[in-house]
This record gives sequence, C-alpha cells and structure tokens, in this order.
Amino acid sequence: QLILNLVKNGLEAMRRKGKVTIGVKTGDEEVLLWVADEGEGVSGEALQNLGTPFFTTKPTGTGLGLSTCYGIADRHGAQIDVQTGQAGTAFLVRFKAGKG
Repeated sequence: QLILNLVKNGLEAMRRKGKVTIGVKTGDEEVLLWVADEGEGVSGEALQNLGTPFFTTKPTGTGLGLSTCYGIADRHGAQIDVQTGQAGTAFLVRFKAGKG
C-alpha cells in the first residue's frame, strides 16, 4: 500500500509526461526504498503538511494517501524523508536493517 500510494501520487504530480522511479538500496544499517517523480515539486506549505490526515492539494483527493504511508512506515520502524525541487520529488523510506 505504501508503494502504491507513493507511485500514484508521483504519477498525479506530473502534468506533463515523465517518469516515476522506484528503487531499493540495502546496507548493513538500513534498507532504503525510494519513489521519485519528475513533477514540479512540492510547495513549502504543502511540504509542511505532508502526512497530515485529510490535507490534500488535489481537487478530488481525500488526504489519506500519504497519511497512510506515514502510518505504515511508523509501524515498521521506518522514517520517510522528502527531497523536492523544480525537477521533481523523491520520497525516501528508511527501514532499519534486520539482523539475521
């Protein structure tokens, strides 16, 4: 559900044709999952409210997609970081690597 919501948001963020990239990188300390789009970036106000239930910038959105993502990440001990700019936005989900 987390990946589905992030990809859906990425696709909807691009008004023109673009790519959504999904990647995973594993390390000794963490597993990094990222979903990046080539949209116009997230505004300052929206960035401050990401993950807030019922906050949306979409005319028909419910504001629950990213809230759900943050809840899923929290239940798995993960952290979501956001990098955004005019060339797009990347959601970086950092999971602690399990031992054994």
